[in-house]
Amino acid sequence: MTQTFPLRRDRAAQHVDVPPGGEIVLRGKLVCSTDASVVDAATTTWPAGAPGGASVDSGGLVDFAQGGFHVTSRDPVAHEVHAIATGDPAPACALAGVEAPCLPLRLLPLARARLQTAQELTSCLQGGITVEVPDAVIPPVAPAAVPYVQGAAVLVGLGALAAVGWAVQRRRARSPLGQLIGLANRTRAKLKAADPVVAAPLLPAVDAALGALKRRRVDAASAEGQRVAEVLRRVEMRLDASALEARADREQQAADEMVREIESALEAVDEVGGARREAGVRRAGGSSG
Repeated sequence: MTQTFPLRRDRAAQHVDVPPGGEIVLRGKLVCSTDASVVDAATTTWPAGAPGGASVDSGGLVDFAQGGFHVTSRDPVAHEVHAIATGDPAPACALAGVEAPCLPLRLLPLARARLQTAQELTSCLQGGITVEVPDAVIPPVAPAAVPYVQGAAVLVGLGALAAVGWAVQRRRARSPLGQLIGLANRTRAKLKAADPVVAAPLLPAVDAALGALKRRRVDAASAEGQRVAEVLRRVEMRLDASALEARADREQQAADEMVREIESALEAVDEVGGARREAGVRRAGGSSG
């Protein structure tokens, strides 16, 4: 059965349960009320009134490569994007503390292109994008392969026992306590990857909170448990914002370096051209003399 769910914009990245080689399809668009630009998963379409006129940029709401996906096709008119999971490392997923592959958002680069903050851009975007995970097509079994399939069925039966244990663990993870511990673990992982200046005062406090939760000193479903969850979410959101800003700064520095190199090369070309013209003038003057 095909799974369809909305692409969330309240998270830095969203995990998609698809194996390497599996395909996903993203459909839909977002329209910015302030400049009438249209953003889909992989492209941004600018209207005729935008600086530079109407155009289509190959950069949309999702950073597929950083999330472990490869775009196989995109339709900026129908706003439909097909991508496959590569199985390659997904840095943005690790940075966001979610399982790979995932769909990391590009809100900060899109906002900088409009001279807006990420919050201002989020406020102006209207519409939605859905994610579709089609079922894998299972080919028919050839008669000669039936004995092998029967043998594999035995292994599947053994695997089912392991699946039961996994289901129990997953059910625990979905409980209020499991979700709160998961939030604490995710925040702790992000702190370990964060700037040491930021992490130094926060990491011991999060470690202490995690230990207290595991000892069940706080009921995760109670009002006190919600207080703990709220402060952990605040820490996580601040870390996500800091990570996105750091990444944007690195991109800007790289772009500045490339621009300086190109401008230096242009200046060198201009100097060579000027020297050639001066030499031509001197030769012409010598001939006339």
